[in-house]
Formats: sequence, structure tokens, C-alpha cells
Amino acid sequence: MHTWIISRGRKVNTLRIFLILPSLILQLSIASAQHRVSSPVVKIDFSYAGYKGGGIAPPTVPVILFVRPTGGDDTKLLQSAIDYIGKLPVQKDGFRGALQLREGSYKVSGKLIIDKSGVAINGAADNRKTVIVASGTERRTLIEIGTVDSVSPRNAVQVTNTLVPAGSLTLTVDNLKDLKIGDRVVITRPGSASWISDIGMNKDDGMFSDRRGMIWPAASRDLRWDRLITAVNAVKKEITLDAPITTALEQLYGGGTVRKVTGNELIRNTVLEGITIESEFENDNRSDEEHSWIGIQLNYSEDTWISNVVARHFVSSAIRVGPRARRVTVQNCASEQPVSEIGGYRRHSFLVEGQQVLVNNCRADSGVNDFAAGFCAGGPNVFLNCKATRAFGASGSFESWASGILYENVNIEGAGLRLTFDFDRSQGGGWTAANSVIWNCTAKDIEALGPQAYPNLVVNSKNSLYEKQLNERLGNTQNAAQQVADGHKKTSSNPREFTAREIPADHPAAKQQAPTFSIVNGRFVMGDKVVWGGTTGDQFWRGQPFPGGELNSGICITRWVPGRVGAGLTEDLPALARNMASQGTSFYQAITGLWYDRRRDDHSTLQRKDGMVWAPFLEMPWLRTGKGKAWDGLSLFDLTTFNPWYFKRFKEFAGLCDENGLILYNSIYDTHNLLEYLTHWVDHPFRPANNINETGLPEPPPVEPWARFHGGNQFYDANNPALVKLHRAYIFHVLDELGSANNVIFNLGGEFSGPLEFQRFFMRTVSDWEKQRNRNVRLVLNTSKDITDSILADRELAKQVDVIDTRYWQYRPAGTFSIGDDVWAPPGGTNRSFREMVGESFILQSGVPFSTQQEQMYRQVREYTDRFPDKAVVSVYNDVSPIPSLMAGGAQVVMGNQKDGWAGRTTFSSFVKKYLAAILMNMKPKDGIVEDNNQNWCLIDDKNTSLLIYSLSGSTITLSKDFSGSNYTGVWFDPLAEKVIPFEDVQAMKKGATIKKPSRLNWMLLLQAKN
Repeated sequence: MHTWIISRGRKVNTLRIFLILPSLILQLSIASAQHRVSSPVVKIDFSYAGYKGGGIAPPTVPVILFVRPTGGDDTKLLQSAIDYIGKLPVQKDGFRGALQLREGSYKVSGKLIIDKSGVAINGAADNRKTVIVASGTERRTLIEIGTVDSVSPRNAVQVTNTLVPAGSLTLTVDNLKDLKIGDRVVITRPGSASWISDIGMNKDDGMFSDRRGMIWPAASRDLRWDRLITAVNAVKKEITLDAPITTALEQLYGGGTVRKVTGNELIRNTVLEGITIESEFENDNRSDEEHSWIGIQLNYSEDTWISNVVARHFVSSAIRVGPRARRVTVQNCASEQPVSEIGGYRRHSFLVEGQQVLVNNCRADSGVNDFAAGFCAGGPNVFLNCKATRAFGASGSFESWASGILYENVNIEGAGLRLTFDFDRSQGGGWTAANSVIWNCTAKDIEALGPQAYPNLVVNSKNSLYEKQLNERLGNTQNAAQQVADGHKKTSSNPREFTAREIPADHPAAKQQAPTFSIVNGRFVMGDKVVWGGTTGDQFWRGQPFPGGELNSGICITRWVPGRVGAGLTEDLPALARNMASQGTSFYQAITGLWYDRRRDDHSTLQRKDGMVWAPFLEMPWLRTGKGKAWDGLSLFDLTTFNPWYFKRFKEFAGLCDENGLILYNSIYDTHNLLEYLTHWVDHPFRPANNINETGLPEPPPVEPWARFHGGNQFYDANNPALVKLHRAYIFHVLDELGSANNVIFNLGGEFSGPLEFQRFFMRTVSDWEKQRNRNVRLVLNTSKDITDSILADRELAKQVDVIDTRYWQYRPAGTFSIGDDVWAPPGGTNRSFREMVGESFILQSGVPFSTQQEQMYRQVREYTDRFPDKAVVSVYNDVSPIPSLMAGGAQVVMGNQKDGWAGRTTFSSFVKKYLAAILMNMKPKDGIVEDNNQNWCLIDDKNTSLLIYSLSGSTITLSKDFSGSNYTGVWFDPLAEKVIPFEDVQAMKKGATIKKPSRLNWMLLLQAKN
């Protein structure tokens, strides 16, 4: 007799329940009951999980090569041997050959990559005697199996069934096109708005719910299954798949699509067995996280067999199976002695995000989610005969909608096993599992909760579900739970030794000489061309790790998402730099994060009860100690030790910017942490509750009404000796790490970085560093107008300033303000943020003041380029054309990237790059060239060979200077229509001559003397 338990006791968040559909409320309300029936209905055939689709072991693979440890760094030795086998021909059994690792310890300072099909790696008979050690402090995966994303789906055909139930192998389509037996296809079930609404995932409350991901956007939970076509019925337009789908395709919710896949093949037939993998770590810190995070990760691969592998000391996962990996067996493996914080996205010993994955007879110790199903894992996936000991957190699904999971005979000691409705363990989790089963499992508590149409079951039975399904599908053959429990035997094939002498010589691609960055006459110059273009920078809060959501997360070069690389995740820095260069985005503004943990995006100030933090993580420059408990639930910071991963990312990106002709601004601090709201401060490393150091700052923090907080002047206190010592050490470290970069410009921080005295302290500290290190760095003065003018009035300090940023004030039309002032320039050192003062002066504005006029922007920039012609002057776009700034001698306008439009339109940025980049550094603003200097601005070089005129009004331009000694040619640029037209030569460029404009609107005229 089977006993089916819908769920066991659960504490329910009643506030959230009442915000969800009545049917969902009913579903949750029965959660405390144990409902037993005699015959559970299991929709999914889980026996398809595993290597080759389940029930099959790999063949005996002949050993071709063997290696021995060298005693040094074995990265190149092992990778070269793997690559050697990867070039051999594939045999009939699908394999090229095996590499045997002889007993000993192999140190790997980098990573090992298996990206060719048919490669097997075997250790010694006793896996404890063959050890691969991830050496060093770099966060990384030790062994990666798979290719890059190479899937190229063709046009989709629509599924026409009204309903394709979960567990189905067949479906009909509107057009078979060229679909045939053996084709690889991707089945997609859309996460439609109507489906999301009906399961109640569009109704969560709370601050910034959409940005926090608590409400599921349409298409954010599209489900995908990689399958093969095993049969085609042309009459019925029906195809049969090699494994079942795990969530129903319903026309009510958009049905589904089938796309044939072409392009590069996934790698197949990989075997890895009989080894121990370890990560080095800081011996006296069992919470150290500056070492390898993942032991083995596979993606874009199929038919992988991993057995008899022991993983020790990794931060995040022993083995992680990515979403596009399928038909994988992980057997007789163990995760031991993880070294990390006890927190979210850590210690997921065996994490399955893929499809048809069997984790069999595996064990884990001291994990947080030892047997974990990740985001929208396609399934069917099976955890079979597994055990977790001393668990710090529940196993189970933890992101969103993993469907078709079987937990059978899984024992979790000390924690629960949960398939449930969950907003606690990851953002936007909601319903974390569907059509899944917990069968004959034991745990501290067991919970299986799903929407009514997609239930999760708990079953206690005398029999094995997996074994029963496998036998029914394949007959009474030896099943995967029983077969080759100790690994298949190896043949003796007289292998030869692969030695270091065979490692191919490195032939790095020749790099172009990076252009030299300089400031010439107040212009940014890279090589022999002026730099002009858009600006982008770090998103210092919010982000989403789910597919599609990461594209709304902005860019952040120090954002960390374990195991995930790409736009909006852990940024692919080379790709980011290339994209910026190709798009004409020339400037990057880097800044530290507002807070590490994305739970704080709700802007609450409560202390977290645990460290179940949410990715993406906005890494901080300082390291945690592994001691105590900070406000976010992880350990305390030490402000005298620094995060090597954070600075490694900065250094790498600085080098890439240099190679690609980009300019990188580095903000030492983010003042936003210190002002406006207490939530900005509660998790900050400098808050006394979050570090082990003496700072002299108040704790608890002084809170104003409505949880307002203004700690900027206390933080930037040049008379606090404890703080001064910490600030000085940190500034020195930043400069030690980045001060040798050619193209980095440093600033103290945005949004008014404290009072005048601290700006002086910062600049004097930089000066001390320059003297001690015998180097010079570039500084941008990025603060209020009064502090800017005070610094520039100090002859010695002014020498240090290379760039003047004018974004925090503006000239406005006369009479704008009641006091009659025509400059809006809020003072620095008032312990308020820039946007607070914007809100006071410009009602209903947030962040930036109302836009001003072109004439006022020109005046603002020209004031500083005239006084400091050798310094670059920066302004901000704010709905004013960038042309006035350039004409006033400005080096940069902080603006988005300008893209050329349709019908041959040319943006101003493109015009600058094509016509001005080679000459602009020699041109300076000058009056008296043409009449009416207020409406006609000029740039000209010393030899009168290049003249640029911008005319704001009038039908003609009248010359006030004689140019009759040369003949000129040139072009007109229309900034409104974004078009370039030829300039027709006039008979004489004499004083008093007039040039007729194409119209009375704004026009720019570039004239150049003929050779």
C-alpha cells in the first residue's frame, strides 16, 4: 500500500497569501494537513534520467595516455594531454580514448577544460590517491565540461495540441517542415503573462517588487527541453521525442514551439572517474571564499558520466550541471569539508539545472542545499539513494519552477527537504517546483507544495519508483541504480606516458600596441585621435540572474554570480570591452556596490536572521573575516584586508579598456551608501556592526524620522584618527592595484564626497602615494562647485587635478530663482546627497535638475577651459545637446551611446569621430572669429587650418576675421536632422564676408584649408 502525502506542516506567510489568487490561498491553506490516498498518480517517467537516457553505462574506454604529477604546476600538462586525446579520431563506441592520472597530487593554478567529445579521464583504483588541487586564490571552476553556447535554432513550428500533458513523448505541430528522425530540437513552453497570473506570481507586494524580481515578468520563466526526434508521423504531423516533457503545454497559455537545432554539436561521451579534487584555502579561516568555488561544472554537453569523485573544500558546488547539459550520471560521488560562509549560493553540493540528470548514491557533508534543483531545470532529474549529513539548510528546489524532479531514498540529516512556495532562499522563487515527487525520503521536515494543476507529491512506499519505471521501460535489465557501482573496469592498452616535453609551445596572439592615453589641450586623446562617445558604468544595486532578467541588470564589472558568466551576470569582461568599443561607448564609470546582498533591494533595515543571501552579489573591496555576524548574516569585514577578486577584476578590465581605446573612471567610494536612507548604510562594511575594526563611527547609527540617515560628514571626517588610518590604507591599496594603468582616472566618489577638508586629505594622500611609489596618477575633481573652486584656487592641489567634472551645478537663464542668481550650485559638505538638493530646488525632480539652455552649458564649460586650458572639463547631458560642451573646449559629455539612425542619419558622436577626431585636440574656443559670439561659437587651431563654427540662429554667418590667404572646403552638419551635406566654396573668406546657412536652425560648419 502506498501512502501519498500532499504536504506536511508549514509556516505560512499570511500577508503574502492574501495577495495571491483565491485558488492559491486554498492550496496553501491545506498545507498543514496530511492527505493520504491509496494510489498516487506520477505523471513523469523518471527513468529517462542518466547517461544515454538512463539504464546504460559507458563502455570500457582504452587508456591512450597516462601522466604523472611533476611537483609543480600541472595545469598545462593535464590540459595538453586532454587536448591531445581530443584531437584523436572518434571510434565506433563514441570515444577517442582515456587519459589515466597516475597516483599523486596534481596542482592546477587555472582550470581544466574538456571541450571535445569522447574524452575519458581515469584516476587510480583508489580515488583518494589521485588528487587534483585547485591551487591559489582565484575564484573559478576547476574542471569544465562542455562547449560554449553553440545552439542555432531554426524558425519555430507551433505545437497544435490543445494540451500536451506533462510526461508526454509525442506532440503534433502545424508544419513538419524538414523535421526528421534523429534531429535535435528545442521544445519551448512560454512563460506567458496569463499563466503567471493564474498561478499567482504577478501579485507580490513590497518595495521595488518588480526590480527585485518578486513579480515574474512574462517570458522570464520560459521552459526549454533539449530532445531528439525518434519518430515522425507525417499524416498526423506528429513527432515523438526521446524523453518526456515535464510541464504541460497548454494552448490556454501559449502552447509551445519546436525548433530544429543546427550549428556546432554539443560534446558527447565524457567520462570522469576515480579522482579526488580539492581546493586550497586559507588554513585558519574555514569561511574563506577566495579560492575555487566549483569543482566540476558541465553545460552544453550530453552523455556525461562522473563517478567515484570526491570533492573537498569548494565554496559553491562539488558538481554543478548547467541548464543545457542533458543525459548525465553522477554516481558514487562525495562533497566533503566545504570551506565558505554559511550562506546563499554556497554549499550547493550537487546542483542540477539541466535535464535528464541522475545523481545516484552520492553523499554530502556540511552543506546548505546539498541536493539542489535550480532555476527552471527542465528534467526529468533524479536524486537517488543520496545522503546529507550535518546539513545547514534544506535540500530541494530553491529558485523557480524546476519541473520533473524525483527525490528517492534521500536522507537529509539536520535539515529539511522542500519542494515548495518560497521567497526566502532566492529572489522571485515563488513556486519552486512542479510535477515532482519525494519518494521514501527522510529529513527533519519534508514539504511538497505546488499549484493545483502542477502538484508535487510526497510518497512513502515499500517499492522503488525509479527501479519500477526503469524496468517497465527497458525490461528486467540491470538498472543504473545497481550497475557498475564501483565503476566499469579498465582495459590494459599499453598506454604511453605524456610528459611536459610534449606540451605545445605557447603562441599568444600578437596584440596590437595599445594607443597611449593623454590629455592634450583639455581633450582626451588615445594615440593620435580624440576620444568622444557615450558613457556607461556600474549598476550599483539590483540585478536578476534568471534568463532574460539579467539583461535588465545593467553592467557591473565586480558583480559575482557563481557559475554564471555573461551580460548581467558575472560580466564577460573581454566581451564587454569589445562591445563598448564597437558601439562607440568610450567611457566607463566604475563604483562600489550599494550593498552586497540583493535581499536589501527591498530597502528594509532589519537585521537578517541568516546568511541566505541572494545573487547577484555586488562584491565589496574589503574581505570578510569568517568571524562574527554582520547585519546581512554573513561574517564581519576586516577593513584592513582587501578582496583580491574585486581588484583582479578591476585590473583586468583596466587592461582591456587600454587595449580597446576606452577610458575607465574609478570611484574610490560610493557616497550613496552614506546618505538619504538608513538602508543604504546598514550593510556597509564601514558600519561598526559589520566589521572588526575601530572606526570611531556611532553604533547604533543615528536615525532620523522616516528612517533617514546622513552619515557622509562623519564618514568623511579628516579629524577622526581611526577613520583616517583606514581611509589612507584603502586609498593606497586602490592605487597600488590600479595606479600603473595608463587609462584610469581616479576620483574620491560621486554625490559630494564629504567636506572640503576631506577632499584635501584625499588629494594629499594620493600625492604621498605618488612620491612613495614614484608614479603619477590622473585625478578627476568630482564634487560641488564651491569645493571645486577652492581646490583649484590652491596652486599645489590644482596641479594634481587632470579632469574637472561640472555635473553638480549649472548656469540657468537669469531670474530662474527668486534670489536672482543664474547659477544653481548647491554647496558641498552639507551632509546631503545631490539628488536631495535637486528635489528641494526643482520640485518633483529626482536625481537631475531641470535642463538648462545650450548657451548656459557653453558658459559653464567655457569658464573652466579658459581658466585651465590643460585640464579636461566634463559636463553632463541632461537633455542639452553635447555640442555646446565640445565647442566650449569640453572633453566629455556624460551621456548614453548615440547610435546612427535610419536613412543615413549621422549622430553628432559619429560626426566627431569621422571629421574631428584627428584635429580636435589642436582646436580651442576663440571669440572674434565671427560676429555675434553669443549665437556663433568657434573652435580654431593656431595655424587657421581648421575652423569649426556652431551657429544657433540666423540665416547667415558673418566673418570677423580675414581668412583670404587660404582656400577652404568642408561640410555642414545638421544636429537636428542628423545629416551631413557638402559646403560649397565661397569666393572669398574675408572679414565681413557672409556664409549662408542651409536654414535658420542650428548648424555646424567645419572648414579646413586645402593643401
